[in-house]
Amino acid sequence: MTLLTEVMDRPLDPGYAEAAARRASGQEQSKGPRAWLLVVTLGVLLGFVTTTATVDLRAPQGSAITARQVLEDEITDRREAVDDLTARATALSEETEALQTQALSDIDPALLESLKVDGVTNGSIAVTGPGIVVTLKDAPAGLGASDEDSFQKKVQDMDLQHVVNGLWASGAEAIAINGQRLTPLSAVRSAGEAILVDLQPLIGPYRVEAIGDPDTLETTFARSAAQDYLMTISQAWGIQQSRVAQSKLSLPGNGVQRLYYAHAVDSTATGGDEPAGTDSSPAEQESTE
Repeated sequence: MTLLTEVMDRPLDPGYAEAAARRASGQEQSKGPRAWLLVVTLGVLLGFVTTTATVDLRAPQGSAITARQVLEDEITDRREAVDDLTARATALSEETEALQTQALSDIDPALLESLKVDGVTNGSIAVTGPGIVVTLKDAPAGLGASDEDSFQKKVQDMDLQHVVNGLWASGAEAIAINGQRLTPLSAVRSAGEAILVDLQPLIGPYRVEAIGDPDTLETTFARSAAQDYLMTISQAWGIQQSRVAQSKLSLPGNGVQRLYYAHAVDSTATGGDEPAGTDSSPAEQESTE
């Protein structure tokens, strides 16, 4: 109770009250030039020490710089190796296609035409034709309610999935995202903030090219749920979008595709035993050339 009474009756510390009384009576001596000079000198010294310590802490260490350079060099070398292998695979695919065309052009033209149609469908051969291009860009910097919404203001994998599905449903015959050809086995996924198409990272803006009749694609896509979705994310998060018809688009092939199939399980098999004449695994996936 004594402490509460002291706090309520005398909220100001006695030392402060005494100093205020001396100042009011004129008894307190003002600080001279030497005192102010000492205060300024001390402040400058403290600021210099703080600045020096901050610079030393933020300065990169020699070992860290060396390790970073090694990693950058390794990434560059691996990327060049991947580009070389990709170019080689493309050249071999074109050579295989040329030999196949030469072999079947006289023997079985109908089979050759069927293989070409299948190649367009599964994305293994390059195609050229008219179509439309849908482009998505991240929202401009600084646009949005708060920094917590920064992730929502960037193009995400689900946005590209909606666009691709909408183009397929609108009659697209072939689609590529930033030059990466889509196949029936392609996947558009994200890893952190990066968007991957068949495990290949893409960098925005994201250009979705679709080959097909431009008028049909334009009209059908404009009436689809994908366009409504794009309008929603554009109004809510500022995602920029555009759709332009093109008289000619060239999409690369994605090489020979691995096809998978499964054997039907014999309903008469019991206890996990394999029926006679079947492979070792009833659901075994096999690759066909």
